[in-house]
Amino acid sequence: MKKIVISIAAALIISLGFSSIVSAEGQGQAPGQKVNLTEDQKAELGKLHEQMYSTKKELVKKYVEYGVFTKEQGDKVLNMMEAKHQKLKENGYMMRWHPHPHHGKQLDHKE
Repeated sequence: MKKIVISIAAALIISLGFSSIVSAEGQGQAPGQKVNLTEDQKAELGKLHEQMYSTKKELVKKYVEYGVFTKEQGDKVLNMMEAKHQKLKENGYMMRWHPHPHHGKQLDHKE
């Protein structure tokens, strides 16, 4: 049971790295607004994202080393992180917020 709780906590910690940014979804750039970053701005953002990515990879590897994640689970998390990181690079380090149509919907509950 303790191992399950630790696994869930570890997954939560890892997901917070990306999801904490998502909490600012309603703020900042308005839908349809186009912002062009300079090369210096992209380089600065790239450096910060590389540092975060590197630290998160180390964190996942430590969880595997300590037995919180299996090797397969760790590899899966690392692969997902790599894919997200590459997508971010391709977008010039511009965060892309995709609206979630199911958020805010009222469900009709019939009793």
